[in-house]
Amino acid sequence: MNKSDLNARKRRILFRAKHRGMKEMDLLLGRLADEMLETLDQESVAQFERLLEVPDAELMDWIAGAGTPPPELDGELLARLRAYRFDADSYGENL
Repeated sequence: MNKSDLNARKRRILFRAKHRGMKEMDLLLGRLADEMLETLDQESVAQFERLLEVPDAELMDWIAGAGTPPPELDGELLARLRAYRFDADSYGENL
């Protein structure tokens, strides 16, 4: 895969991460994409794409520890999502 194809996949991930439908997941996944996307290699991009295929409610359960993700999705990206702590002031008055 060439660099142009990888960059196109990253742009799609960024859009999909911020437009999930569930505001909480938009914030979590959008923040993760903003922080990590530029540094991800092809394998990590594929991992992020697989994570985006998981329904919001199921992914939220995994993040909250109420469910168990399959081993192939229980990696660095999910660990980063679990580690987030939000400061409402950093997201403006609409939160």
